[in-house]
Amino acid sequence: QGEGKIRISHELSEGEKLGTSNRKVRVKKCLDSLGIPCNLDDVPNIAILGAGGGLRAMIALHGTLQELQKHGLLDTIMYLCGVSGSTWCMSYLYKNGDWTEKLQVLEESMCARLSKYTWSVPKATKLLLEAAKDENYSLTEFWAYTVVYGMLHELDKGHLSEQQSASENGNNPYPIYAAVDERSFSKVTEYSPGKNKQLNLQEMSVQRSLSFIPSICNSSRQQRCKGCL
Repeated sequence: QGEGKIRISHELSEGEKLGTSNRKVRVKKCLDSLGIPCNLDDVPNIAILGAGGGLRAMIALHGTLQELQKHGLLDTIMYLCGVSGSTWCMSYLYKNGDWTEKLQVLEESMCARLSKYTWSVPKATKLLLEAAKDENYSLTEFWAYTVVYGMLHELDKGHLSEQQSASENGNNPYPIYAAVDERSFSKVTEYSPGKNKQLNLQEMSVQRSLSFIPSICNSSRQQRCKGCL
């Protein structure tokens, strides 16, 4: 899947630096309009954290973003983070370089798709058989091509790397996709929280770790937008 080196650092990736730097200008302008002036170097990192919950989480996050837009608050957001169902919403939005400016149109498109039953057993079976030939085949593919496909009425073959422009142009909050590490999650206690994997457009990292793996070195399964997180 390509070569790369593990980066050990306290620094953000170059792509995230670029995306947040461009986004700061827009966030500052919005804060100024709300009577909250600040210097460009002091722009706060305000984030939205989307929870899991399948289709319900996807719709809830989209609705939350629309309400923020209606009240003139969406452009105060620096980061948009999500896990599981919330990432379905994110991957849908970040196909558009200026999604923050056309949320209503995207909502109508989403509703039209969800209201139609287009799940195809032959198509899902064919894709599952193709995926099973991959050495990295797992329940991730089975979940994506059956359960997720059945709920969303869509098969998204996109990759996170295709969202680079929409993430770095400053028009939208910078996205971070999160996933729970199942092996450590089963051992979670009050004194030993589980580890989460975090993915942006350039790298994957593990919570409380300073190591970053280039996205190009991740498997296609890890880079797929829907059904994998």
